[in-house]
Amino acid sequence: VTITSHGVPKMKDAYFTKARFDSICSETGKKIKKGDTIAYFPYAKKAYHENSKNADIVRNNQFNKVFCMGDANW
Repeated sequence: VTITSHGVPKMKDAYFTKARFDSICSETGKKIKKGDTIAYFPYAKKAYHENSKNADIVRNNQFNKVFCMGDANW
C-alpha cells in the first residue's frame, strides 16, 4: 500500500484481469482456472469469480466512472 503525502493509504481500485493460475473464488468457492476472467482486489490480494457479487461491484464502479455518475468510487 502506498502512503500519500497526507499520510493516508492509497488503495488501488479493483479491476478485471485474467487469472494467472488456478484458484478458488474467495466469495463463492467456485473454481477459477488459469485464463478465466476475474475481479481482482489488489489491496486485499483476493480474486473473485466473474459471476460473483464482488465482480458486480467492480463492473458497476467501472460503469459509473465511464459515465461520470455521482456514486463512482464509493
